[in-house]
Amino acid sequence: MSPGAADPAPSSFLDAPLPASGLPKRILAALRAAGARTLRDLDPAPPECPGLDDADRSLLRRVAAWSRAASAGTPPDLSLSEWLALFLPRRLAEVLRLHYALDHPAAGLALHECRLRDTGGRLGVTRERARQLLATAFDSLRQALPLAAAAPLFRAADDDLRAHGGVLAGPELADLRGTAWTGVSPVGAFLLLTRLLPGRLVLYRGFFCACSDLQAERVETALRDRLAPSPGLLTITEIARGLPPAARLPGDLPAEPLIRALLRHLPDTLVTRDDRAGLLERDAPVLLHEILAESGEMPLAGLVDAFNDRVAPECRRGSGTLRNLLLRDPRVRRTAPGRYALPGGHQTQLPLDHPPARA
Repeated sequence: MSPGAADPAPSSFLDAPLPASGLPKRILAALRAAGARTLRDLDPAPPECPGLDDADRSLLRRVAAWSRAASAGTPPDLSLSEWLALFLPRRLAEVLRLHYALDHPAAGLALHECRLRDTGGRLGVTRERARQLLATAFDSLRQALPLAAAAPLFRAADDDLRAHGGVLAGPELADLRGTAWTGVSPVGAFLLLTRLLPGRLVLYRGFFCACSDLQAERVETALRDRLAPSPGLLTITEIARGLPPAARLPGDLPAEPLIRALLRHLPDTLVTRDDRAGLLERDAPVLLHEILAESGEMPLAGLVDAFNDRVAPECRRGSGTLRNLLLRDPRVRRTAPGRYALPGGHQTQLPLDHPPARA
């Protein structure tokens, strides 16, 4: 995670202008009409604003109380649910909960950022109105006071990332049980925080990482440069050991988890469960040879199951892809419709890449 801007100093809160509170414009207008200009004017209690309804007054009191606690150096750490409820009117908090599927336990990132049309449909408004509501919610949350309150959430995300080697994808995220994510899906929470402050929490190729997107891109380039000339599968340890200085990760972050995540999410690479890595078109046949050498003649369905058992879940392939690889491979013969074998029948541990020398 990139460091981003420093958290505002607590002593500066009371002297901040009213918009730093993140309060809605109608509440800000009522406060200005009552003579308030800075957050200090909300201490020890906000001024009376007759034009506000009970919900607005409740929101104003919550924000003023957190501002006082922050200025005194004693702000409570909030879960993401508490943070949304503290700084947003109920409707805007609900917009974010719906749009990022915060109540949905699914692990897939694609299920945690709804289309505007779907969000609007659930709210009973148009797509454009849903966009406006999301923009209003983020405008409020990007103000100084709400961002300061969100600092523990970003620290919790950073701690979770580092506890997992600097990388978290959907399935691992869904299993997080930190107090920061109480009452919400961690996948949706990470995605919301990423959209809140792009670059503060980095989403790269479908997974979250504790380095910048530029650093991740450099590791990806170095990974491709290492795989391209390789005669076959490499171990992740070998790849990490050969990274050039420009692709080294900062601090104590190990390279292996990021390399493994890249291999799992790039469309043309693969990684096995025993941590061997390669290019799909070139190295998937090697795994198919290993399966046939151990098991002998097999139907396509059995080969597909055996192949997918050997690779990471994101690298699994269907029968169409593997059939094409088998049909293009001169070292594999088709013994019957939908059945394949290596030359010689049931052969075990053959030197697949080098035919035996002639007598």
